[in-house]
Formats: sequence, structure tokens, C-alpha cells
Amino acid sequence: MNNNSGNPTPRATRGKKASKFKSANKLRKFKDLLTKILLIAAIIIVILPFFMIVFQIGIMGLQIFLSSGHGNGLEFIFTTPGGDLTGGILNAIVGTLLLILIAGAVGIPLSIFGAVYITEYSRPGLMRSAIEFASDVLAGIPSIVFGAFGFVFLVVYLRIGLGMVAGGLTLAFMMIPSTLRTTQEALKQVPRELREASLALGATKWSTTWNITIRAAFPGIITGILLSLGRIMGETAPLIFTTGNNLGLPTDLMGPGSWVASMPYTIWAYISDPRSYLQVKSQGTALTLLIMVLMIDATAQIVSRKVTRRVV
Repeated sequence: MNNNSGNPTPRATRGKKASKFKSANKLRKFKDLLTKILLIAAIIIVILPFFMIVFQIGIMGLQIFLSSGHGNGLEFIFTTPGGDLTGGILNAIVGTLLLILIAGAVGIPLSIFGAVYITEYSRPGLMRSAIEFASDVLAGIPSIVFGAFGFVFLVVYLRIGLGMVAGGLTLAFMMIPSTLRTTQEALKQVPRELREASLALGATKWSTTWNITIRAAFPGIITGILLSLGRIMGETAPLIFTTGNNLGLPTDLMGPGSWVASMPYTIWAYISDPRSYLQVKSQGTALTLLIMVLMIDATAQIVSRKVTRRVV
């Protein structure tokens, strides 16, 4: 008589373990599949608005470029709107480029030098924490607040007046916080060994910072600058307060002759107008602005790759 008849045999035990292993393996595969599906869905949700915007703006905006007549086709880019707004948007394109040029000339150097000082020269402490906190707060302030500040401080108090200078400086104030923080984070990612090796070879602190640290962090710096430029290129509220509007091209640096149009302001003005042809022109202006942003992004990426190849 078998005394172990109540206990499972080794073969039965192995069968139960194999069955449990298969069940656990199927569960893991199901979880992996579910995770992949959720991640793919999240990616689609993230990128779908971009393609929807490009599709809508492209379909409606191309009507201007593919149509004939006054203010359509190439005339949409190379003519000014005129008194009846039937012309092109040359004034808005030139105004936007001038504003971005002024904002970048002021904001980019201040942001980069400020980030270099905070990261490479200042010691951790209250001052650095205060600057970082202020940058984070300023980066989240609504654009209309910057517009009100630009009007009160630049236009009224400093008596600069409405025009491209006041508008460009206001946009520079807007881009400094975000550019400074992204540049600072890019500099922090550079390995300390690169700095130490350069200093050990006899290089000065500034030479190491300029030739090693900044070049190694250049892709991250470019990303921060692009994000800031992309933001200010689409701002409307600060320009309403500071630039005025001009249906022609600016003729002076200061005074009424320096009033400029901008593409975001033009889009807002055209799409708010009940006239149907201006509604179409607003979509064409939006498409032109989108193409300009993409061209800036592509150019910056090419420059970034060439500079990155020269890093020691």
C-alpha cells in the first residue's frame, strides 16, 4: 500500500509549476501589449494636434498662394496690404523679422551670459536660488502682463514710444527667463571631466567655458533659443500695447515712422474681420508664419550639428 498516495507526484508538481509559469508569462505579455498600446495612443494624442493644425492651415492657406489676382500668389508675400487690405502681408513679414531681430539681439546674449555666470562662476546659495526662482516665475507670467509692463515702462516712463524698439525689447524680456533656464540646464549636462581636463592643460576659466562647455552644450542652448523664439513669434498681446500697427514698411527707428505690423497681430485682425477674403488671408498669414518657424528650426539644427562636430 502506497503511504504517499495523498501527495502529488513529482510529475504532477512539475505540471502545475509549468502551468503557473505559462499563466504568468501570458499575463506579462498582456501587460506589455497593453503598455505599448497606451504609449502609442499617448504619442498619437501628442502629435495629432500638430498634423491637424498643419493640415487645416495648409488647405486653407494654400488658397491664397494658388489663386490669381491682386494680393494673391507671390503678391501675397511681396506686396503691402494697402488701405483696403486687398494686398499682401509684406509689412507683417518685415515687422516680425525686425521684432525678432531686436529681441534676439538683446535677449539671447543676456540669457546665455546670465546662465554661464550662474552655472560656472556663482556658488550655490541664496542669490542663485533667488535668480532661478525669479526666472521660473517670469517664464509663467501671461504675455499680456509683459505687454502692460512694456507699455508703462518702455513707452510711457522711458518715452521710447510705440514702435519696433519698444516691441522688440518687450519680446526680449519675455524670452530671457525661458532661454536662461534651458541654457543653464544644458550647461549642467556637460561632464565635469571636460572642464577639469581643459583646466589641467593650462586653459583659463573663460577659455574652458567658451571653447569646451558652451560648445558641448550648444544643442541644448539652441533648443532653448528655438523654444523662446517660437513663443515670441506667436505673441500678439504685447505687440498690441507696444508696436502700434503699420500698413506699410517702417521708415524710422524711433517715433511714428517706427510703427510696425506683425504676423500674429495681422492674423488676429484679419480673422476678427467679417469680410470673407480677410478670413482666407488670415489662414495664408498663419501658413507663412508656420513656414518661417520651420525654416528657422531647420537652419538652427544644421548649425547645431556643425558646431557639435567640433567639440573636443
